[in-house]
Amino acid sequence: VIAIRRTAHAMGHHSIALAQAIQFEGTLRQKDVIGEWMPKAEIDVRNYLVVGEWKWWRGIRWEEISTDMVLTHVTSKRLKEITVDLKLAPMVMEELHNAWGLMSELPRRGPVIVCEYTNLPWQAHSFRHYWRKIARACGISDDIKNMDTRAGAITEALASGARIQAVRK
Repeated sequence: VIAIRRTAHAMGHHSIALAQAIQFEGTLRQKDVIGEWMPKAEIDVRNYLVVGEWKWWRGIRWEEISTDMVLTHVTSKRLKEITVDLKLAPMVMEELHNAWGLMSELPRRGPVIVCEYTNLPWQAHSFRHYWRKIARACGISDDIKNMDTRAGAITEALASGARIQAVRK
């Protein structure tokens, strides 16, 4: 995770560094962090962004992060509300500080993870493409995928002595 973040910054993909930190320290799936694009006619949901015939939804939004830096998000797989105290996530806090400086300068609305090229949330295939380029530049095997981030975070938490009940939550 540290190598991915460092290399992402070196390659100008700061949003991928932030996404990687949130995925790992929040034990979240990629879809829950970067969101997904769907045809506008296919879904009828709130809290989405419309661009042409497409809707973006499910990704983390600034509105979900309280002023005391607690993320409250509904997960895509089980539709469960989770909370993550970002103050206890040093990599996330470092990324936010590096990008915005003072926490008071953080945006208050919109998607958190935005592609540097389009100023829109990432499309999953583009995110995976650039993540793989970054991973290869780090020397990470093609056997390791971005989706392994969540499992790796869970494994590390258990190896560090976290209780299984806490990790499940």
